[in-house]
Amino acid sequence: MFRASGPFIYNKMNCEVKCLKKRKTHHAKKNTPSLDKLDDLRNIRQLQPDDVFHFNCVCCGDCCRHVARSVMLEPYDLFRIAKALRQNGHTIHGIEDVITKYAEIQTLGDVAYSVFMLKTNDSKDTCVFLKDGRCSIHEAKPRACRLYPMGAWPNDDMTGFDYFLVSQRPRHTNDPVVCAGDWMDANFSSYEREIVYIDARSAKELAPTLHMLKRIGADWNRVLQPLILFKYVCFELDEPYIPQYMRNMDWLKQALTGIWDDLKGR
Repeated sequence: MFRASGPFIYNKMNCEVKCLKKRKTHHAKKNTPSLDKLDDLRNIRQLQPDDVFHFNCVCCGDCCRHVARSVMLEPYDLFRIAKALRQNGHTIHGIEDVITKYAEIQTLGDVAYSVFMLKTNDSKDTCVFLKDGRCSIHEAKPRACRLYPMGAWPNDDMTGFDYFLVSQRPRHTNDPVVCAGDWMDANFSSYEREIVYIDARSAKELAPTLHMLKRIGADWNRVLQPLILFKYVCFELDEPYIPQYMRNMDWLKQALTGIWDDLKGR
């Protein structure tokens, strides 16, 4: 069993994690609201590329406050943050160090899927990376922050992206007009779009297996171990991201299939 720290975070000193990462083998939880209840998924408005909205970042830090359980850290976000912190002199041996200190786990309700959310502190639920009113990881901030006040996710047939505007706490609404398509072109690179496509496809492929394992009463800690390890943790920061992610998804599928086979053989 992996150890857990906080809600369900792999401890970097856990020998099983270190062994798995080193060998690249094929082979605790906190009650928090389900993602469909989070504020940042309420009051959103879909946009077309030619639609416009009013916004101009003035570096006030307001959008970095009152963000408890609302900023998702995607696998590539954690990869980029870990690299940036290490380059800036922080003691970062791997992504697990970032997860342990800056993230908390969140369960996606009935989907039986788990993600990481950015930690907050103080009475204003301020992002842990906001220092002296400025983002301390600006060059590597999460995709949700870079695209704010917009968001994007692949459409159902994976031929493009659906755009939306977060509007529950509108800010700077009297500022210059921004075109949605231009905003995305400036803040959402083709490389990152490819990563999001790959991540969305893998989540869609894994969902039926996770549903089935949940339905038949699998030990969920056993399911979470490979899910978190291969989807989020098992990356070398000096190697290209996409090949590692594709490899990890193959290993994750093998691990979940092994759990399923064990349950069928009981």
